Amino acid sequence: MLRLEVPFHQVVTESEYVVRGTIGQSWSAWDDAHEVIFTYATVNVSRYFGDVAGPQTLLIREVGGTVDGYTQEAIGFPVIRSGEDVVLLLSKWEDGADFRIHAFNQGKYIVRNRGGREVIMADPSRQGEGRLAHGIDGGMRANAMGDELPGLLIEEFAQMVNDARAGRAADRGHKRQ
Repeated sequence: MLRLEVPFHQVVTESEYVVRGTIGQSWSAWDDAHEVIFTYATVNVSRYFGDVAGPQTLLIREVGGTVDGYTQEAIGFPVIRSGEDVVLLLSKWEDGADFRIHAFNQGKYIVRNRGGREVIMADPSRQGEGRLAHGIDGGMRANAMGDELPGLLIEEFAQMVNDARAGRAADRGHKRQ
């Protein structure tokens, strides 16, 4: 599958919010024309990155989901799972007040605790890819990622966000955990 990567500083500057939080309740529903299924979820925000602040709870919406036993997958779009600890880069949908994860999965990171320090890593799960690669669902679960994947300290990520918003080049020599 062709995937266009957007530079980190561009994803940050195009996002309205960069937040650390937990995915709360999620549900799926058809659009008004009954053509597309969207998954909605609340995000309980524990931190805003950069010099912006916002509400404690945000509503996100992504293409794909299951309604009445019928599943639509938007290949390459992020998977939303209740209970996930995440960092999200969010932008508003043009047709509403809810948010989408900006730049597909480039705007979604999973948070882990390693030795008492919060570390983030890109979410390797995308809609449809498990099914394409293995002919099955892939068994995706909230917070199911192993600790062997490399991560970035959350404070290093925060500095990268600040640098991007200030127009400074990000330090490419950050330490992986």
